[in-house]
Amino acid sequence: MPNLTRASRSIHYSRDGDGPGIVLVPGLGSGARLFGTLPRRFVRAGFTCCAIDPVGLDPSGPLPGGIYDFQQAALDVLAVAAELPQPVTLVGTSLGGKVALQAAATHSEHASRLVMLCSAAPQTPRSQRIYRWFERLCTDVPGDLLGDLTAPFLFGETFLNNKPDVVDNIVRSTKPSPESRAFMRAQVRALLAFDGAGLADQVQWPTLCLAGAEDHLTLPAEVEATATLISNAQFECIASAGHSLLLESAAAFDRVIEFVRA
Repeated sequence: MPNLTRASRSIHYSRDGDGPGIVLVPGLGSGARLFGTLPRRFVRAGFTCCAIDPVGLDPSGPLPGGIYDFQQAALDVLAVAAELPQPVTLVGTSLGGKVALQAAATHSEHASRLVMLCSAAPQTPRSQRIYRWFERLCTDVPGDLLGDLTAPFLFGETFLNNKPDVVDNIVRSTKPSPESRAFMRAQVRALLAFDGAGLADQVQWPTLCLAGAEDHLTLPAEVEATATLISNAQFECIASAGHSLLLESAAAFDRVIEFVRA
């Protein structure tokens, strides 16, 4: 597992495969483990795939001052992208989509395509309440309960009903450490101050915005509104899938592959 250092920030990531690069950017409180076997699926499709452990989450280095900064997180992602064969696509899920959007707005030469999965750029009163809910969860709720309490929102109805054993395994493995909960709180506080509408207007890369029809955390309408702000964006809503889009839907994975190869 490689590491790189950027501006005294230690960034750990996985890397496998050959071919054009794909950088997977995880969501709230998560690192490379979030993606499970997904990197291997991209490798089998002919890509070099990296999944990032964000700064602030072990085994990457600590957050400077304990403060999560979207701009710095985006520069970390681009530093990893610079290590990969061109062309490189950034694939961000949920909060990771906002990090990837921030990276795309820099017009960096290290990547050239953007995929946002169940991720919205504009801030809304509803999203503020969602973030405050997560802040209370990672502050006031015992860590061993987080998996049970978030599972109904992280997965869609179809996946919850058809894959209960998979969901149970994910819930059992969700036992965040005090350090990872502190990292999650730092990310939530950054989310409460983040509005990517202006960033979306600056993005010129071809962009794919995918929503899950059963997603109750980031609504399809919010993802569609994001696509309308990006000049070269496509929007698609995937049926029978929720917030964990690539885990829940083979159709979503196939759509990302189709977009990246286009």
